[in-house]
Amino acid sequence: MKIEQAHIDQIRKEFAELQSKEDLVKLLSDAKNMLYGKECKPVQLKSLTYYANPTLCKKRYQTFTIKKKSGADRTINAPVKGLKSILRSLNFVLQCVCDPHEAATGFVLGKSIVDNAKKHVEHHYVLNMDLKDFFHTFDRNRVKMGFMYEPFNLNGDKEPLAFLLASLCTHPFEIDGEVKTVLPQGSPTSPTLTNILCKKLDRRLTGLANRFGATYTRYADDITFSSPHNIYTNEAFNKELKRIIEEDQKLVINPEKTRLQKAGYRQEATGLIVNDKVNVRRRYVKQIRMWLYYWEKYGYEKAQQIFILDYTTDKGHVKKGKPNLANVLDGKLEFLKMVKGENDSTYETLKKRFDKLYVIENSFSKVLDIWENEGILKNTDKNTGQKTSEHIIHNPKHITKFLRQFKENTDLKWTTHSWDNIKYASIDDFINALNENKKEFNRLYKHNRDLYNLIQYFIYQPKSNPIENGIPKYGWVNLQAMKFGWQFPDNKFLLWCKENYDNKSYDERKKPFQYLLPKELRPSKTVKGKEIKYFQDVVEIFKTEIQFREEYLYKEIRKRIHRISDFNFSGLDELKKLDFYTYTPGVLSAIDHIFEQIKRNETAIDINISYIIHNQKIILSITQINSFPSKELDINNTKSFLGGHLNAIAESLFSLADFSIESNFKYNGKIIPGELQITYENMIGKRVASNITLTQEPIFIESNNKLPGFTYKLTFYI
Repeated sequence: MKIEQAHIDQIRKEFAELQSKEDLVKLLSDAKNMLYGKECKPVQLKSLTYYANPTLCKKRYQTFTIKKKSGADRTINAPVKGLKSILRSLNFVLQCVCDPHEAATGFVLGKSIVDNAKKHVEHHYVLNMDLKDFFHTFDRNRVKMGFMYEPFNLNGDKEPLAFLLASLCTHPFEIDGEVKTVLPQGSPTSPTLTNILCKKLDRRLTGLANRFGATYTRYADDITFSSPHNIYTNEAFNKELKRIIEEDQKLVINPEKTRLQKAGYRQEATGLIVNDKVNVRRRYVKQIRMWLYYWEKYGYEKAQQIFILDYTTDKGHVKKGKPNLANVLDGKLEFLKMVKGENDSTYETLKKRFDKLYVIENSFSKVLDIWENEGILKNTDKNTGQKTSEHIIHNPKHITKFLRQFKENTDLKWTTHSWDNIKYASIDDFINALNENKKEFNRLYKHNRDLYNLIQYFIYQPKSNPIENGIPKYGWVNLQAMKFGWQFPDNKFLLWCKENYDNKSYDERKKPFQYLLPKELRPSKTVKGKEIKYFQDVVEIFKTEIQFREEYLYKEIRKRIHRISDFNFSGLDELKKLDFYTYTPGVLSAIDHIFEQIKRNETAIDINISYIIHNQKIILSITQINSFPSKELDINNTKSFLGGHLNAIAESLFSLADFSIESNFKYNGKIIPGELQITYENMIGKRVASNITLTQEPIFIESNNKLPGFTYKLTFYI
């Protein structure tokens, strides 16, 4: 939402009238609505007091490291979701109430590193300085005092509010062997608070700069002075500079990051060139030109491969994951526009080249998105108007990306993981968070309905499921005896959580996983060899449905091998190491079909199972040695090669794994070794009721070497 002066005036008025915690809760709720432009869930008083007490809420922050440009580690303290929501609203309030000093350019509304750099253009001398352990220099008492003085004025009878806000914005960390309650690096409010608490620093360093004919700015912990003359060897300047920063303001200069840059050499301020004008480094533009050239010359797919090698070499120590060439180029061009201006000739030329390439490459992707999101290709019955079939897109990457949320720091993770490492103020906070973020979950319906229905039962509420005597008629898709989940079949579980989790001290709380299931909802027999008694047991079964873990894939394949004891299997033990997310019943169904086909050729009794991990993929191969297809392959009509068993395997694996077969194929009286890719990225299938048929031709890729047998190859994305 666009913030207008009327919003700022309202926030200032409400803050000036603060008298109680209830007033503060209303202020934060109003700020939240202004930020997001809609009626949001209001901030709760119990959540505010809970997160403001580090003794009660011991795990308010999660600590991790990211790489600096130098390769060293930077420690980040990220607030948990409930606290982060409150702090974002508070940060907006702080920015409305207090205007930072004009020399402060970092984390200030309407300012950027460009504004910081502009003030130092065409100066003969530029001095860069860094403040060591900047955020951790500001402890809770210093933050509290900041709230007690102007413009906040939370003093006298309002002093408890100053302490509450200071406690909310700081956290106890172990620093150099000592526990200190300080501003976290990674909290939304920390940069704004440092700008407020550094007002005196900025005012005094501006006065020092004026006294010596220099210019001063500060971007968070980066300090820059520039001047037409060399004042930086002047003893009086250096002595006063050190006195203001270290003696008066109790901050620490980092001597290792202090450097003086003279005219005639490259001068920088906050990473931008400031010699003649604000500019980026030459290498920045050269790199954009190079990547655009690769795209123009080789096409996007080949250019992406070259780009990944370059990008990993350059940024691999800083950034993880697989970068996307188009996204990186788009971001770099946006930054170039911010620095050089949208009318700059260099920017305009590069942007036109990018736009031309992007439109061509993106046209097919847009068609796929329309099919997926709007259901353009849906067939309907002429008489009833009911949908009889629809086209769907094979997209195992989306399935994997969604399921990985069960191990990443998302709300979904805490449906299956112990709550020792995260605390929600109430069970309602947790359930509301789950119910508010269902966009990605709803997309599962278009990719794999069985997985969608499983998660619907475990986390949400099925749309239609008759309940008789408190027992649902239907259970989980693959396990009908399982008839329990977080919000299913009724609210008894949540009521128990409210009674045993909400408003309890940390030591008194009972976790949801300790809930004893009502007898009528416990399966009468063991499920996967496990008695289902507590909610933790339900969770453990659910995990086996979405993840091959703890040798699960190895054990399931071993069971199937015992049923066909006339064959010799090798490589099975290697599968003990595999651990990855997917819809396991679908994969095991495909393996059942593979083994059924293997049994038909009793003369080829040697079976090898192997896998490799490459480029964020697990490629699982099941090879029947000396088994070759008797059916001839028509390279011009590859779909005709598919029989019932191959179609059944492909249907089970649709949107779970790419599926191909490798062998020596007969074609026009010759033997041609190669791979037949049956399901592959973005291929299209047609769903009729619960059945999926392939609508696109398999792709045949010829190999140079003859192959040892018939291989079923399953490629999973991790």
